[in-house]
Amino acid sequence: YYKMIKCDTFRNNFLYLLFKAFLPLLMGGMIYIIFRTDSLLMFKWIEQLDLKGTVISVRDIAGLYNTENYKIIIHTLPGGLWFYSYIAFLLLIWENEINRNNIIYFILVPAAAVLSEFLQLAGIIRGTFDILDVVFYFSGIIFPFLIHFKKIKFKTK
Repeated sequence: YYKMIKCDTFRNNFLYLLFKAFLPLLMGGMIYIIFRTDSLLMFKWIEQLDLKGTVISVRDIAGLYNTENYKIIIHTLPGGLWFYSYIAFLLLIWENEINRNNIIYFILVPAAAVLSEFLQLAGIIRGTFDILDVVFYFSGIIFPFLIHFKKIKFKTK
């Protein structure tokens, strides 16, 4: 009986990791690879992995959809997906428990990203401020908490 429970827990954690952490991360990366400018750092990695030809072929097919109509999906959705993945992964590894030892991980990375948007607005760092980026960041941060609200345990000690 114990082994069966252990197996189910492993399977559930694996499926959680796959669908709630890895898949959103992969989807955000694919949007970037397919639709964003090839001057981004990740394209140097693609070239080093000798995948440039494959990526160019996919980009040629997908180029039909790279229009203003899809601007939000292309430019803002990846950030939201990455934050969803990040928070979902943290909830998994800490078994839905938030305490004084791990809360910094839930706060630091998202706060840095949101702060960077406002530093762009102030002209302190390079980039273009977009309020939709902030909205999608917060959405990606909040949704995992909403989905797992009943399972999350807050420990103060």
